[in-house]
Amino acid sequence: MTRLLLVLWASLVAVELSRGMIAMAVPAQNLSCFQCFKVRWPTQCQPVECQASERVCVSNEVLLYTSTKSRAQISKRCAVTCPNSNSIFEWTLNKMQARITRRCCSGDRCNRAPESWEGFGALLGRLLVPMGLGLFCTLL
Repeated sequence: MTRLLLVLWASLVAVELSRGMIAMAVPAQNLSCFQCFKVRWPTQCQPVECQASERVCVSNEVLLYTSTKSRAQISKRCAVTCPNSNSIFEWTLNKMQARITRRCCSGDRCNRAPESWEGFGALLGRLLVPMGLGLFCTLL
């Protein structure tokens, strides 16, 4: 049983190390962000490679709404620095309400629309390795 656990643990560590080696072997490249201007849906934004001096992705969403209607305008782009920290501004004018949400991030394509799940690869890195190490330590 102990040998089986050692093999399982070694396999999980090898997978994690190979991921790191693959990431290190890829040459450095510019940041990539989604870009669009005043679109209605996040799916209308396309990925672009940023300039070498641009280090952050910026996302702005303007939402205008009443009790019966709403309208969104989404803009995303690359930027040298974050124009303003992550923030939300809300106000009411007559019967219309408005909200501006501004976000900055610094990872590749980090200004995309959030997805309901990140795929099986994320599950391996976030769940199986800690579980395997925990099981290994418990049985020792």
